[in-house]
Amino acid sequence: MLPPPMIFSQLLPVFAVSAACAAALILARRWHIGLTGDVAGSSTHKVHTGTVPRVGGVAVYAAGLTGLALMSRTLPDVTAKVIWMMWGCLTIVFVAGLVEDLTRMVPAAVRYVAALAAAALFSVAHDSYGILSIGISPFDQPLNSTIVRVAFFAFAVASLSHAFNLIDGQNGLCAGVSVIVFVALGITADRTGQQTLALLSYTMTAANLGFLVFNFPSGRLFLGDGGAYFNGAIAAVITVFVVQGSSSVSPWLALLILVYPVWETLFSMIRRARAQRPFHEADSAHLHHLVADADFARLYGNGRYVAVPILLCVAPFALTAPLLREQAPALMAGIALFVGLYCLVYRALDRGSRRYLTRA
Repeated sequence: MLPPPMIFSQLLPVFAVSAACAAALILARRWHIGLTGDVAGSSTHKVHTGTVPRVGGVAVYAAGLTGLALMSRTLPDVTAKVIWMMWGCLTIVFVAGLVEDLTRMVPAAVRYVAALAAAALFSVAHDSYGILSIGISPFDQPLNSTIVRVAFFAFAVASLSHAFNLIDGQNGLCAGVSVIVFVALGITADRTGQQTLALLSYTMTAANLGFLVFNFPSGRLFLGDGGAYFNGAIAAVITVFVVQGSSSVSPWLALLILVYPVWETLFSMIRRARAQRPFHEADSAHLHHLVADADFARLYGNGRYVAVPILLCVAPFALTAPLLREQAPALMAGIALFVGLYCLVYRALDRGSRRYLTRA
């Protein structure tokens, strides 16, 4: 279900602000590229060529802020206060990522702690808001404790924020996944009568689409840590709101909508542990790297369209979730199917990559 026509009048300015900010950053690159440029080959997991500004998150943040300002004029004061409070707290996540984009001196652990602090601050400010259920009865009991509830909420937000940054490795991938996730959340919120959350989700969709005009397929501007972390944090909080805002939504919906970044993170940790490497160590062995190495990925645009097959695989799972929102077994089956397919594809691509290296 798409947003009603009247909402498009509110989303168009959001898209326009995002695109305009992104265009301005590209046009003015000669004055800031020394500070914002992401240099090819600067680390093992960089796959692009040339030097590209990595502050596209500024466009997404500015556009989202514009949408929030437009939204708040029509919201009840109490609702607007909560939304602004959420945005203000999660700005900490954006700033931490942006500082890393500009200085390359903010370790991943510090960014993770910043996300933890931002989520915890919002939770405490909003009457100790947190996750009340994960859909597994024995594990729901501890969530009755305020401390556990707040801590788990902060952990979930920070972890998903990090997961979105982990998949930010190809033109259009993280922003494309963000669009899919926010659309799925918007549909779910709309179908369960949570119109404010639906509009907020569609606002973030428009903000990412404006940026994507300049990020995919050309890659003239990168999302950066600021944009990736912020997208993940906002998606996490909206997901919790949507799931807990309606008794007809199973907690398993959250995992199916977010299954790709979540599983990519878990799989990477397992993969590194098996290789006896630190689980947080960056590398170039993620799924999107293997897809980029595959021969078919270079048939068009020298690999610029690597994100397309991944997004086409992710979209059916995330966008089916709203239709199955009340059916926990079906949602769990979808999650299991995605994980199984991911492992099969990864194994096949990994073997192909090794054969190629052996021949070379």
